[in-house]
Amino acid sequence: MIETAIATRLGALAGGRVYPEIAPDDAMTPRITWLAAGTVTGWVLSGWDGSQQATLQVDCWADTKLLAVELGWQVFNAMAEPGPGFSVGDAQRLPDDYEADTRLYRVSWEFTLQP
Repeated sequence: MIETAIATRLGALAGGRVYPEIAPDDAMTPRITWLAAGTVTGWVLSGWDGSQQATLQVDCWADTKLLAVELGWQVFNAMAEPGPGFSVGDAQRLPDDYEADTRLYRVSWEFTLQP
């Protein structure tokens, strides 16, 4: 499963505070959340050609902008390393954000994964 490979690849970052989709209410910072945002399958005239690409969004949350940026680059480097489960076909840094209600900075990357 690609989810297991993602969790393994990111698991050591942010002190192990890496969560699929939503972090628990009591999760400390810095932390990482990730979301499998969709899958594209390849088609030819005769049907599915066996190819797939998954889109993954990884959000890095921290109390300071600098820490969020540093964590974001750690995520980029971890995802870019060759490893089992998938390879990265494309990476895009999304617009940075600040959430006033949580008082956290967010740096996000979107990756296209090829199993």
